[in-house]
Amino acid sequence: MLLKDSIEQAFGYDAEERIFHFLVKDELSDCGGDTARWLRLFEKCETWRKQFLLWENGTYINGVHGWNLEINICSFRPPMGELENRTKYFYCMTLLMVVNRMGIGERSTLAEFGDKNNNFSAVISDYYGNEGYLELTPEQWLEEIAYLLKQSWEGYQKFSGKNPAYHREMEINYPKFQDILDYLSRQSISGNVVRMNRHGGDDTVWYFAEASDCFYIMQLSDSM
Repeated sequence: MLLKDSIEQAFGYDAEERIFHFLVKDELSDCGGDTARWLRLFEKCETWRKQFLLWENGTYINGVHGWNLEINICSFRPPMGELENRTKYFYCMTLLMVVNRMGIGERSTLAEFGDKNNNFSAVISDYYGNEGYLELTPEQWLEEIAYLLKQSWEGYQKFSGKNPAYHREMEINYPKFQDILDYLSRQSISGNVVRMNRHGGDDTVWYFAEASDCFYIMQLSDSM
């Protein structure tokens, strides 16, 4: 099955509902409430991290459509063992990336107030959207990200805010963003890249790409 077909079959046009059902009814079905679900998910993510994660990087720069353009990318070992099923693999690896974005304080708060606030649905916020799927060549993928970087830089050059701390962060983050693109340009991506959702809205955009010895997932957020 083509990668695009596998991704579309896994996430469909109701990804948030599918992920939530996968967690509550399958992966975390023995948890009695939202606090227990958060704690068990954090444990599972740590297991997946040790088992599959090969490399990760991320940063944020001035937003193109929103406040900040945040990029997170990971390379994982290919599907194997318990996660040989590709749909489950896609769910678990993207969930790992969602949890990775949470700071220790945010995780503690979510777990502490889970039962009180019934807040476990927050885990699916990065999956919202039904803007469809698009196949890109590896070159088109990197060109698309590079164009966002260019737009961001041009907007930042016009930025009139007087925030020294923010400017110091941007001095670090723009080169770091470029380093991510440079690294990817040196990798051997086999076949096409699949984009889920599209830029310009509040939805997180996901990219999926297969290499000869690993699997890349990129997460881009540029919302208000």
